[in-house]
Amino acid sequence: MGFAEQVDEMVERIIDEAIEFFMASRGWRRNVHGNYEQWPAGDGTQITPPGSPSRTSGGQVIGGGFPGYYGGFEYGAGRNAGSLVYGHFETTIRELFRPWRTIPDPAAFDDYLDQVRDAAWSVSLTSAADRVSSVGNAALDTVGYLQEKIGGENMRGATIFAFDQNFCTPLPTVLHGQYAVALLAGVTLLGEKEIWAKAREDVHAIAEKMLEAMKDRGSAVADLGTITALFALAAAFPTPAQPILAGVGAALPALETLLNAGDEPNKQPVEFAGGTPEKVIASASEALKTLARTIRGCEDDIKGKIKDGMETVTRRSGSFAMPKPKLLEVVDVSGIKVDLEVLHFLATDTLPQIEKQINAGADLVYWGSMCGAAWYRSSELGVSDTTDGPFPAWQELAALAGNLMSDLAWEVKESAAHLQIAADRHGRTEAEITESLRRHARKLEGFAGHDPIGTASRWLDEHP
Repeated sequence: MGFAEQVDEMVERIIDEAIEFFMASRGWRRNVHGNYEQWPAGDGTQITPPGSPSRTSGGQVIGGGFPGYYGGFEYGAGRNAGSLVYGHFETTIRELFRPWRTIPDPAAFDDYLDQVRDAAWSVSLTSAADRVSSVGNAALDTVGYLQEKIGGENMRGATIFAFDQNFCTPLPTVLHGQYAVALLAGVTLLGEKEIWAKAREDVHAIAEKMLEAMKDRGSAVADLGTITALFALAAAFPTPAQPILAGVGAALPALETLLNAGDEPNKQPVEFAGGTPEKVIASASEALKTLARTIRGCEDDIKGKIKDGMETVTRRSGSFAMPKPKLLEVVDVSGIKVDLEVLHFLATDTLPQIEKQINAGADLVYWGSMCGAAWYRSSELGVSDTTDGPFPAWQELAALAGNLMSDLAWEVKESAAHLQIAADRHGRTEAEITESLRRHARKLEGFAGHDPIGTASRWLDEHP
C-alpha cells in the first residue's frame, strides 16, 4: 500500500471516530437499533448512523417512526441533519490531510543519489589530497604515475617544467576539491530525501494521534520526531572510504558542518487534548503547520549550505579549478630533454585514462541532476514558496560540480595533445615541432572549455 493510500485509510478511520465523538459530545448515544438517540432524556427523536458506502446516505432524522426534523446541530438542520454532520467531518478531515498525500517520495531520490555518489567516487583521491592510495578510485592511480614520471631526472625543458608546475602539482588538490563539491551535492540531496522520509513518519504520527484523541475523546499528546536540521548524514551517505571524509572539510567548510551535525533530532510535543472533535482537528491542523514550518526551515538550511559551498568555490577557485593550462602557452622546445617513449605514453595512455575518469564523473553528475520531479510538492503545504523548494539552488550546485569536472577533463585532453606534439620528434626539426605547438595553441586561443567559476559567481550575484 502506497503512502497516499495509507493516509486515506487512516483519514477514514478518523472521520468515523470524529462523528462518534461529535454525537457523544452533543448528548447522542447509540440505541439497541444502532441509531443515535438523545440520552438520558429525549423526545424519542432518532438519527440513523452513517451509511455505507456513503456516510451521507445515513443521518436521517426519525420521529415516531416517520421522517422527522432536528435543528440543534451547528452544521445544518432538517430531516437530514445527521447527514450534514457526517459530510462536514468528511470534508474537513479529508481536506486537512489532502495536500500531504502527495509529498515527495523518498525512494524517488535513490537512483539520482547513486549517480551523484558514483560521480564523487570517480574523482576521489585521499583525505590528504597530495598522493594517491587505495582508498579512492583505483583508476586514478595514474595521477601518481604521471607525477612520478614528469618529475623524473630524465625530464627537462620549459615545456616539461611548465606542465609539472602548473598542471601535475595542483592536479590532486583540484581533484580533491571537485570531490568535495560533488559530495556536497550528494549530501544535500540526501538531506532532502531524509526530510521527506521524516515528514512521512510525522504525517503518520499526527494521523495516529488524531485517531487516538478522537477515540479517547480528546485526551492525547503526539511527540513529533520531526525532521531537524540535517543530522547523521555522514553515516547515511556511503563513500569510497571514511578517510576521504576526514579532509573534505578543509576544502569545503559547508560540507564539514553537515557531516559533523548532531546525531539526534529535536522533538516537538504537540498537544491533541480537547473536549470536542473540532478542538482535536484544530490541534492536528496546528501540528501539520508545525511540520510545514520545520520542513521550510530544513530546506532553508540546505539552500544556505549550498550557497556557502558555492561561495567557497568561487572565492578559492584555485582549489577547485585550473585556469587554461599554461603548458599550452609554451611552444619553445629548445633545450627539452625527455624520454620520448615515456612522454609519448603519458600523452597517449596515462592522461587519457585520467580524462576518462573525470568525464565519467561529469556525466554521472549530469544524470543525477535530472531529479527535479522528485522534489515536487503542492504549494498548499506551505513548506516553500515554489513547488520545487530549493531544487533550483541544488541544481546550480550539481551543475557547478559537473562543469568543474568537464572543464578539468578538457584541460587534461588538450594538455595530452600538446605533450604528444612535443613527443612526436621522429624526423622533425625543433622548428617544425615549435610551429605545430603554436598552431595547437592558436586553435585553442580564447576557448578554455566551460567557465564554471564565472557561471557560479553570476548565479550567486543574482541570488543574494
